[in-house]
Amino acid sequence: MYKTIFYFALILSICSCQDYGKLDKKGGLARNLAEVSGLALFENDTLIYTATDHGNPNHIYGLDGSGNIQREIVISNAPNEDWEDLTTDPKGTLYISDTGNNENEREDQFIYIIQNFASLAASRDTLQAKRITFKLSDQKDYPPDLNNLNFDIEALLYKEENLYMFTRNRSRHFDGITKVYKLPARPGNYQAQLIDQYFVCDDLNTCAITGVTMSPKGDRIALLTSDKVIMLSQFEGENFFSGKIETYDLDYTSPKEGIAFKNDSTLYIVDERRAQTGGNLYEYSLNKKTRFN
Repeated sequence: MYKTIFYFALILSICSCQDYGKLDKKGGLARNLAEVSGLALFENDTLIYTATDHGNPNHIYGLDGSGNIQREIVISNAPNEDWEDLTTDPKGTLYISDTGNNENEREDQFIYIIQNFASLAASRDTLQAKRITFKLSDQKDYPPDLNNLNFDIEALLYKEENLYMFTRNRSRHFDGITKVYKLPARPGNYQAQLIDQYFVCDDLNTCAITGVTMSPKGDRIALLTSDKVIMLSQFEGENFFSGKIETYDLDYTSPKEGIAFKNDSTLYIVDERRAQTGGNLYEYSLNKKTRFN
């Protein structure tokens, strides 16, 4: 019996001492959030909103600052083919990016729009969405050649009546490029226009873009990968890579899938659960030491 207690205490000790690099773990996520994907916050709301991706329920979850589920809201007319990111606008709208496309074979992709989400989320268990349907302007084949698998979108951003999407590059010979597409932030059927691209770095495991968020003041954009945050600032309009670009190394690699500004100096980050790792809500202070590109 004493041996069993000893080993149990040892396991707890190892788990509690896990190194998360520069991330501050705030809490573990529930098992049904193992495939967490996307984060969003609203001004004057204490909850952090998230969702899960392919094959999971069409639910939005409201988390407290320790990652515990406090609210669960069904988006009744928005099937979860592969929800990948969330973003918001100043009017309290929530946008859901149903754009997961691992095989790059989806011809139609969707963004769901829930108007007045910020004011309705506290009292409604079920909400309905309007929908954007779109194709990508430069994709001609479904699926394309294995060397051109750069049509999977896991990062969605709202800015000034438009939506911007950043690709997760899955090409066989990874070239480190993320592409940026633009859509109007209103229901309809569109062709998403390719407006820019950027070389992140050349490691498939750590350079693929999996999330994006804008600062409360609207002057910085943070892109997420499995081990870093890429901060864009001093950009002009929608030329996001035209200004200052800083890389914040997190010193911890995991399947990170969601990012949102808590305030101007702190980020929330979540990662998927894989075996005995991940599945947590973290905070990251932007006052940490940076590496400049």
